[in-house]
Amino acid sequence: MGKRLYPLQNASLLLKRLKGDPVRNSDFLYRVFVSRGKFDIYSTKEMGAAMAVQAKQRHLIFWGNWDDVVIPQSLLPEKDFFVSSSPPGAVLLMGKSREITGEWPCWHFLAPESYGPGSWDRIGPIKLEEVPFISKHWALSDDPEREMMSRVRKFDSACIRVRGRPIAWCGLHYEIEGVGNMGFAHTLDRHRRKGYAALVTKALVNRLAARGNRATVHVIKDNLASIALCESMGFEVIGELTWASFGKRTAPCDK
Repeated sequence: MGKRLYPLQNASLLLKRLKGDPVRNSDFLYRVFVSRGKFDIYSTKEMGAAMAVQAKQRHLIFWGNWDDVVIPQSLLPEKDFFVSSSPPGAVLLMGKSREITGEWPCWHFLAPESYGPGSWDRIGPIKLEEVPFISKHWALSDDPEREMMSRVRKFDSACIRVRGRPIAWCGLHYEIEGVGNMGFAHTLDRHRRKGYAALVTKALVNRLAARGNRATVHVIKDNLASIALCESMGFEVIGELTWASFGKRTAPCDK
């Protein structure tokens, strides 16, 4: 018999534990405790693992060590659902009882604290009127324009233009105390291999550093070009996180 999950009675205790390492725990912190989503939270007794469930949205996110943990089927949405930014062990455990219909394993990278002063510090943010064009180049979203517009309104970004048109950009998915998570980076094909991706990255890392925050990024493991860029810029891998979609039940998870 493995470790059981229980409804979390005192979220402040888990929150305190998460804030002990905000960089590694930032996704769970932001999605569950900062964004407007309503989650039901369950954890093991010692709070070594936690699961947050949005039943209506059929959305789950996991945190912690999922070795020898039991997930009762009664806590899960009956139909298909999506798991975001979760430890691979939790996704592997779910796969024993549910059909995995899509899986996106990522490296969790941490950027250097700062790149020092340079021309990148003069790069401005994405303009709202540029979002309809820029969002067409973001494949990892079901509603890219709406989601990117929300991010650009709320959080920082960096954009390089040629003749007034965006050619390379990067933005933040979120920023909380201690950390900002970068994403939706892109350079138009005809402008690649000119160092623009590095420039917008340095711009965001430095602006986060000025606010006392570190920069992280999730890179899908088969995106070799982005991995090479991160490594060349001094990023370090601090973990692994997986996004996955699940379908019908194939077997009970707690037997």
